[in-house]
Amino acid sequence: MEIFWRLLLGHLLADFTFQTNFISRWKRASLWGMLAHCAIHSVICAVLTWPYLGECWVSVGVLHLQGWVCILALGAAHFLEDQWRVMDVFKHQASDNTAHFVWDQVIHVALLFAVAPLGLSSSAGVLIPERWPVLACLAVFLTHAASVTEYFLERDLFASAAPDFDEKYLGMMERLVLGLCFLLPQNGWLLAAPLWLAAMCALRARRLLDLSWFSLAFGSAASISCGLLARLIYYS
Repeated sequence: MEIFWRLLLGHLLADFTFQTNFISRWKRASLWGMLAHCAIHSVICAVLTWPYLGECWVSVGVLHLQGWVCILALGAAHFLEDQWRVMDVFKHQASDNTAHFVWDQVIHVALLFAVAPLGLSSSAGVLIPERWPVLACLAVFLTHAASVTEYFLERDLFASAAPDFDEKYLGMMERLVLGLCFLLPQNGWLLAAPLWLAAMCALRARRLLDLSWFSLAFGSAASISCGLLARLIYYS
């Protein structure tokens, strides 16, 4: 599972953290933009799985694929999936909604799982052999991935416009701080997390916090879930 978690981290970084608004617009408008996005995805995944690229990841009958071949195959599959979405949504005016977004991510993660061996070391079969990639995945999800998910939900439910720069990063900060509260040693999180959440609610009630109530509720739920999971992993 070392390789799967590292590939998942690479995917989250490439599809959310490093897919800036410029890259997102570029890949929808030009094939070169799509190629650039997929190249970034492949490079990040290769860097994170560098120690394993020479190992055999997929072995089915006479087919034996080393890690670097699997990375190239993932890049090609990512290109096909994203290009299909661009053609379906932006060229044919299909509905680009939350379900479409979630399905796209399910396909990407399934492709990662398809090429990642369960383990190449004595920790084979262990769900979380390394803590740092999983904790990093939670951090990326809590910041950039949660922002995109929240945008789709708010747009579908309330026809809300995309958040501006300040609102987007304010939401990231609010979620990340609340999530980090759960990593405090001993029982410190039992005090810090409720205090932070209460402070954010008070600021929102006084309209001093430029976040919608849905954004605050969704972000808090995501932070509590990821924070508890991160605490379980970090202190295990």
